[in-house]
Parts: sequence; structure tokens; C-alpha cells
Amino acid sequence: MVETKNKKKSPKRERKERRFQPEQTYSSNAAIAAGMLGALAAGAGVWGQWISENPPVYAPYLFGGGAVVLGAALWFGDAGAVPIRVGDAGIALERGTELTRLAWCDLEKVSFEGKQLVAKGKSATFSIPIGAHPKAVAWILAEGTKRVPDAMNVKRSELGDLPEPKDLDGELVTMDGVQVAGRVCAASGKPIAFERDARLCANCAQIYLKDQVPKKCATCDAELGTRAIEL
Repeated sequence: MVETKNKKKSPKRERKERRFQPEQTYSSNAAIAAGMLGALAAGAGVWGQWISENPPVYAPYLFGGGAVVLGAALWFGDAGAVPIRVGDAGIALERGTELTRLAWCDLEKVSFEGKQLVAKGKSATFSIPIGAHPKAVAWILAEGTKRVPDAMNVKRSELGDLPEPKDLDGELVTMDGVQVAGRVCAASGKPIAFERDARLCANCAQIYLKDQVPKKCATCDAELGTRAIEL
């Protein structure tokens, strides 16, 4: 009689990321104030031009000027900055309930342009206002330098008084999942249809088919094999 032993599956490694809320800055406060004034002026212009029985001659100018000020406030301010996540899977922008991710393995270039940190990837580009997200930017630089140094085209000294990353920065959250549908295995080039068939590089989040995992990651050269993460 042959005895069969039940092998216990190793628990899945929890993937973490830090969630950063945008900070209020002088720029965003000024933009909010200018936006409110612009909206009030535009509203007054609408009332005077289309609702009032005797439209004043300045109503169209009031409406036009208010609309221009409101548009400029939204364009030049960082009041519209959204929460940002930085962690095991890369960088993510949070818009309501929707997350747009840029994996570390997909980063082509991270640079400093004006007052923005620009993360350019294969399918998306993120422009992150440094004034609204100093801690998130600090973590992007720290994590990116460690995981995908070849993509980092920015010197910390260029960013002025950027804070040092600290363990208490942001809100540490557990990631729900990684989108694998439509991606291809980095080793074989074969498409990945189901999450259960995918394995992830713990360092750069590169994706492989479970039976095509190489000894070292094709993107960041990190040790893989049994270290690859099951989704």
C-alpha cells in the first residue's frame, strides 16, 4: 500500500503598497481661491446675460473672464491631484474607485520636469505634482532606484527639500490583485488569460506563466524560481 502525503501549499505572499493623499500647498490653495472667484464671475455673467430681464453690457465679458480664470486655476494649480499608491506592483493613480497602474517592469524613464515627477511607461505616463505629493515622490525614487535603477533618470538633489522616506509615511494597504488579462509572459511571449496561471517577480512585478518562470527575472535580473509570487 502506497501512502500519499498531502503537501501543504505555502501561503500566498501579501503584496503591500502605500497610499498617499495629496497635500494642500500654496499653489493648490491659490488655485482653489482663483477657481472660486472664476466660477462666481462666470455664474454672474450667465445670470446677467441669459436670466436677467435687462442684461448689462458687461455680462458677456464677466462670463468670459470668469471662465478663463476658472480654466487657468484648474490647469496651473495642483488642486486636482489624486491619491497615489506606491508599492510592490509599482505606481498607481487613484481616481474614485478606479486604479490606473504602472508596474515597475513597465517603467521606461522617470524624470523631473518643472514641478512634476514624470513616470513614463510602455502604455501610460504619469505626471505627479511634487508640491502635492512630496512623500509619494520620495518613495517612488527610493523604490524605483532599488527595483529598476536603469529607468531612474532623476537626481534627488534636483528636487530640493524632498523628505526622506519613513515607515510611517502614507497608509499601508494590502493590494487586491494585479491585472494580467491581455499581458504576455516575459519569458515565452505567450498570452496570459487567467490570474491562476500567472507568476509575478517580487522585485519589479514582471509577469510570467507559471510553467515558464526563469531562474532570473528577464527585466530586473532578480532571483526567481520558487520566489515568484502566485497571484
